[in-house]
Amino acid sequence: MRDRYRFALALAAAVAVALLAAYAVFAGVLIGSDVASYSSDGVVVSDLSYETALERAAAAGYAVERVGSSGFHPEGIAELDDELGPGYEAFRVTFDRSDAKRLWATFYADEGATVVTLFADDVRGEFTVGDLPPDEWLVDRLTLLFEMDDATAERYVAELKTDVRTGDPEEPGAGAPSVRIDEPVAFRAAYDDLTTRATAVNATSEPGSGWHVREYYADGERLGSAEFVLPRATVTHEANGYAYRVHLDYHGGVAVDARTRASRSFEEADVRAVVKTMFEAMGIPPETADHLRFEYRGSVW
Repeated sequence: MRDRYRFALALAAAVAVALLAAYAVFAGVLIGSDVASYSSDGVVVSDLSYETALERAAAAGYAVERVGSSGFHPEGIAELDDELGPGYEAFRVTFDRSDAKRLWATFYADEGATVVTLFADDVRGEFTVGDLPPDEWLVDRLTLLFEMDDATAERYVAELKTDVRTGDPEEPGAGAPSVRIDEPVAFRAAYDDLTTRATAVNATSEPGSGWHVREYYADGERLGSAEFVLPRATVTHEANGYAYRVHLDYHGGVAVDARTRASRSFEEADVRAVVKTMFEAMGIPPETADHLRFEYRGSVW
């Protein structure tokens, strides 16, 4: 009996040691993979040549990565080519109704498909077929957005209704039903519709991200929006365990971030100094770094 008792104690001790060791290893992994980071807001540098800045960055030995999107470049819209650059991509078109219902069409060019999502801001509870916009409006918007006839649009509307009726209301996204449409996009028609009906346009951008949104209004009421991604790139410089990245877009938008292990010293002044050196190499005025506001995170946990 005494031997069995001793064995049980020894086994319990071994298990405890193993658990402590496992926790120590896990803690070590967390600590070892933890990072500290700085990220900035974005600013626009006037008269900055996007391509020249990237060429200079590559010549300085920095890694240059051009960042794509899921969208596509609509051909033949000269005013957008002039304003957004020859490589811009259309990412999404939205249409709003006065009854708080909205349609989003998000483009996935690599898949040759568009996902159309419906929102109803006034729904309080389970989304039902009655919360969808009227069939006539849906068919009208679909035949405008895509190269399809009324009969094809009606089939997509019927598919959407079936999914709403048979779907699980507890599933994520059940309150914003969607349908995948594998038809060519008639972007020019949708763009012309918004611009023709609008009496005011609100254009906003996120410098450095390439994100550009145009919201269309008529008599103070929002009609919808067109969302674009400008040509954009990330320039990276790594040194002594620190990584510094400059995010640049076609409109001269610039933002930066930097990271290293959380256990290391990481001072904002040092980050700004490195960023200024990178800016100078890229042809960006170094003093631009003085206008950036940095946010520090000491850990990702």
